[in-house]
Amino acid sequence: MNALQEYLDQNGITRYQVAKQTGISNTTLANAVKEIKPLSGQTVKVTSAVAQALSKTPGQVLDDLIELDEDNSK
Repeated sequence: MNALQEYLDQNGITRYQVAKQTGISNTTLANAVKEIKPLSGQTVKVTSAVAQALSKTPGQVLDDLIELDEDNSK
């Protein structure tokens, strides 16, 4: 599973909710959670939108995603 999609699932929020709350397009989010999309390919736009929807900073989201990605690599 894509790290971003897993992160959204763990935080109980859907791509639709992120799009609705932040104005980022659902298509952009759908592309960001594709299985072939590596964490290193995530954009600031997507990370910032997820952070805004979760009331976190982009840095917190990125730190969480890196940790999740590392855990999945083990």
